[in-house]
Amino acid sequence: MEKQTKQKSEAATTAATTTTFRNPFAWVVALLVLGGIGYGAVASGIVDLQRLRDVVFSEKLMARVNGEGLQTALFEVRFEQAKNFYTTQGADLGTKENLDLLKKQVLDDMINEILLVQYGKEQGMAATQEMIEKEYQQAAAQFPSEEAFQKQLAAQGTTPENVRYVISQQLILRQVADQQAAEHNVKVSAEEVQKAYDEAVKSGEKVPALEEVKVQIEAFLRQQKVGPFVKTLVEQLRAKGTIEILG
Repeated sequence: MEKQTKQKSEAATTAATTTTFRNPFAWVVALLVLGGIGYGAVASGIVDLQRLRDVVFSEKLMARVNGEGLQTALFEVRFEQAKNFYTTQGADLGTKENLDLLKKQVLDDMINEILLVQYGKEQGMAATQEMIEKEYQQAAAQFPSEEAFQKQLAAQGTTPENVRYVISQQLILRQVADQQAAEHNVKVSAEEVQKAYDEAVKSGEKVPALEEVKVQIEAFLRQQKVGPFVKTLVEQLRAKGTIEILG
């Protein structure tokens, strides 16, 4: 199950990146899944923001990470999304063992995200209102009007406020990734971008001209290179942190 899940995650990452090239609303989805470092988000499926506002005030906790609560309701939303995602990808979730493995994976991913955001804040990283609004407006600009954008968000079961909340978290995660990239001199060459683009074209998907998607491809490839360094950082944070599993 774990090996299969990893393979499905890699396929999903490629699919999500290709989708971003041709679907305006996928910009928002890509922000949630691949935005910032995208650490663990693909493994947990596309984040469903429905009920997020209620979740923030939920008293029932799944875990505490250095004293910060991880709400059970939010975990359940993420778990259901992960379950639905892997089912559509053909993964076998028909046994209790596999479901338990998936639950552990989702919980670990969410704990890791909290640890990374905490680390980022300790390093002085922040998401200002101006930064959040800039990202939000970039998403909204993919639509004919703000009304059309909000209508699409409503169809996805979410709100502009919820999107802004996730953006704030992703902005800090992105800064953590930038820090790791700088420390480890992570770079993406023009040749690597061209190769990835050519592979997308060969896959049969309809994609725009390279110049239109070069920035997205470069960001995606950079994420792949930064991933191992972020993983090491997470391991260090977990080793010295206090994690209580309550659910």
